[in-house]
Amino acid sequence: MTLLSKILLVLVFFASIAFMGFAAVSAVGGPNWSQEKDALTDYVFEYQAGENPIWSVKTRRGGEQLTTSPVLAKVIVAAQKHKLQQQNEKLDEVTKTIEPLKTSIKRWELINKVDRTAMKDKATELKQKIVQLDQQIIQLANEGIKIGQQTLEVNQEASERRADIFRLRDQIDEIRNERFLAEQQQKTLRDYIDRIQGKVQRLQRQKESLKKVVLAPGNNIEEKKELSQK
Repeated sequence: MTLLSKILLVLVFFASIAFMGFAAVSAVGGPNWSQEKDALTDYVFEYQAGENPIWSVKTRRGGEQLTTSPVLAKVIVAAQKHKLQQQNEKLDEVTKTIEPLKTSIKRWELINKVDRTAMKDKATELKQKIVQLDQQIIQLANEGIKIGQQTLEVNQEASERRADIFRLRDQIDEIRNERFLAEQQQKTLRDYIDRIQGKVQRLQRQKESLKKVVLAPGNNIEEKKELSQK
């Protein structure tokens, strides 16, 4: 039983009790029409005094005139019948919507069942993807650690290579300096050799001249000495 059906059942139950009370009071000693009138708050009761006094009743909302009568009880009963008629019309309207609502509820229950199954499958798929992503993240983290270690090794090796480059540059500069000094020494030695060779050549020429003088006929010792002093 749906909630709407329960509400309708309660309304019918209270309406039945109200009319049963009305009938019981009428059977015992008659109703208190003044109290009955005050209880109908949705209606407006008017009394017109005069030679022919009359009661009238109309709805509070809309001002619809229901009936007129010189007897208050007749007017009150007319208002109660109008109220009961309205309640029955509302009950009929609500009852008409029960079956479509049941059909709609069944349809939505089926849709929800399909959706729950699809959502459950999707949740399982997402969980598997999350597990795969976690594994990929762990793998990438390990690879990042390895790359970091390799980077440190490469940086250390690069630092060592830079140190080797600086050392080799120093050695090259030292070799260049030594080469420059050697070239200067070679130049000095060449100049010295050139001077010696020049002296040797002069001595050779002097020697040749002396030989010619010594071997020439008629030359004496004094001339030899003069030549040697020269």
